[in-house]
Amino acid sequence: MKILIVTYYWPPSGGGGVQRWLKFATCLDKLGHEVVVYTPVNPDAPIVDNSLEAEIPSGITVIKKPIFEPSRFVSALTKKGSNGRTGASGGGEKKSVTSKLAHWVRGNFFVPDARVRWVKPSVKFLTKWLSDNHIDAIITTGPPHSMHLIGLGLKKSFPQLKWISDFRDPWSDMDYLSEFKMGSRAVKKMLRYERAVAKNSDHLIVTSKGALNKLLEHTNTDYSIIPNGWDPVDFPKSLNKKQKSNVLKIGHFGSLHGSRNARGLWTALEKLNKEGRAFELIFAGKVSSDIKQELASYSFSKKCVFMDSLPHKKSIEEMLQCDALLLVHNDTESATKSTPGKLFEYIATAKPIISICRKEGDLAFRLSEMNLPFVEHDDAEKAYEIITQFATQTSVDAGPFTRMALTEKLIDVLKRITQ
Repeated sequence: MKILIVTYYWPPSGGGGVQRWLKFATCLDKLGHEVVVYTPVNPDAPIVDNSLEAEIPSGITVIKKPIFEPSRFVSALTKKGSNGRTGASGGGEKKSVTSKLAHWVRGNFFVPDARVRWVKPSVKFLTKWLSDNHIDAIITTGPPHSMHLIGLGLKKSFPQLKWISDFRDPWSDMDYLSEFKMGSRAVKKMLRYERAVAKNSDHLIVTSKGALNKLLEHTNTDYSIIPNGWDPVDFPKSLNKKQKSNVLKIGHFGSLHGSRNARGLWTALEKLNKEGRAFELIFAGKVSSDIKQELASYSFSKKCVFMDSLPHKKSIEEMLQCDALLLVHNDTESATKSTPGKLFEYIATAKPIISICRKEGDLAFRLSEMNLPFVEHDDAEKAYEIITQFATQTSVDAGPFTRMALTEKLIDVLKRITQ
C-alpha cells in the first residue's frame, strides 16, 4: 500500500507531535508499505531535535516545500523567542500591548492557524504530484489543523482519493484559542473548516475519545481512537540501570506553563522538604517564567533542576534515572478531551507516576482504567499522599501501546477504507 502523509512536524523538529507520525511511518515502512511524507522545509518548530533525522528509514520518501511563517515576525516584534505557535503562550504570563495585538492578528487573520498560507501552494503542488503518482490513501495530521485543509483541497480535486484525518488534539475547542480574541466571523470560519474536514474525510482518527464530540456534531463519518504510544527501540535494556542514591528524584518531561501550574503539588513538596526529606525536582522542557517565579518562593526551590528541552533519546535516559515521573495536564475544559502522549512513555519506564489533572475527563478515565492515582491541581493533601505512597504503585502493561501494535490498528483502518 502506498500512503501519503501530510504533517507539519517532522525531523529535525522535535517534541511529541513529531513522534506519533515518525513512528507510524517507520512501522509502516518496516511492514512493507510505501510511505511518502509531505512537510515544510523551513518550519518554525518550537523544539529542534537533530538526532531524530537518523531514525527516518531510507525507504521513506520525504518531500519538503517552503512555508511562510508569520510566527517569526511576531517573535521579532515582541522580542521573544518563537514558540512555533503564533500568539499562543500557554497562559499565565502578562502580555505587552504588542503581544496582545499579535494574539488578535493571529486569531482573526490566520484561520484556522498561522500555517494556513501554506495550504494553497501545497494543494497546487500535490495536485500535480498526484496526477503523476498513484497512492492508495492520504493521511493529514493536526495540529496545526490547516494540514487538514490540504487534504480537503485534494479530496475536492480527487474525489476517489481515500483520506484519513488524524487529530492529535481538539480543533475549535482547543484551550489556547481563547487567547486570540477571535471575532464571530473568524470563529464561524474555523467551525466551517472543521465541519468540512470531518464531513469529507473517509475516516477520522483521534488520540482520545473526548475529541470526537465536536467532530461528530454534523457528520456520521467513521472513526477510530488510536492513542499515542511508545517504542521498545527507545528503551534498550542497557538504559535500565538507575544510579543508586538516597535522593528521591521526581522528573517532569515536557513544557510547563500557566494552565499546568500544580500548586497543590508544590505545597505538598514544601511539606516534604520541611520534614527533611531529600529530593530533587527535575524539569526537562520549557518552564514558563511565572511558574519559575512561583517555585522560587518555596524553600525547596534550590532542589529544582531546569534542563530545558532534551533530545528524545536523552529524555528517556533521564526518565529512567528518576524514582517517579510527574505528569501535569492543562487545568482547562479543553484538556478533559485529550490524553498527553508522554503518559505512554512514562508507563513504559515502569516508574511510579504522579498525575495532576481534573477529576473528570479522558486522562482521568484512562488513569482510573489503569489503576493509577491522580490528583487535581490545587489538592495539596492528596498530592502529599501520592508522593509518600507512590512506591506501592503497580506497573501497567505497556504492551498494547507499542508503536507497532498501534500501527497495526492504523493498517486495519487503511484496509477498510481502500477495499
